[in-house]
Amino acid sequence: MLSPRKIDNEADKDTLLEFHCRINYESETPWARIVPFEQYREKWLSSSQTKTFLGDLAESMADERTIAEIWEDGQVVVGYLWVTFSSVGDYNLTIAEVRDIAVVDEYQRRGIGRTILEHAEQLARDRGAHVLRSGTGIDNTASQGLHVNFAFKPYRIEYEKLLDEKRLTSEKLIRGRLDLP
Repeated sequence: MLSPRKIDNEADKDTLLEFHCRINYESETPWARIVPFEQYREKWLSSSQTKTFLGDLAESMADERTIAEIWEDGQVVVGYLWVTFSSVGDYNLTIAEVRDIAVVDEYQRRGIGRTILEHAEQLARDRGAHVLRSGTGIDNTASQGLHVNFAFKPYRIEYEKLLDEKRLTSEKLIRGRLDLP
């Protein structure tokens, strides 16, 4: 039976790093994804970004509104959800932002992502949010489809322009000379 449980920062550390790394890769800029996931993963796990991510997650959990859950089917980890809240006082507005949502490959296309997102929306409402935001990568069509089917609407478009394409060749990325996010 599918059910969420609160994240245990220490016990779930490796699981959280794997989920967050996969989310980063799937939502990464196209030029950074020219390296295979395993090479990206190796670089990311050896970077200081793992400590930053775990610190941000732990810090956010001090806010009682934060949703930080591992989803399980029995004893099998199948998903992960992290939602943070921010208040915009001058507008009397609370925004819930889906920072991470993921379902392991073997459990995708079974409606689990939708179930997790429905759960996130309900908890966000219950915790006072007026707006639910979520983002994904330009090429992550599966995530985009989930969001569109869940009635999310675009609210911002971001652009990127490579200024040093010679430095960003696949050879340099593969050799690990570039510090990837």
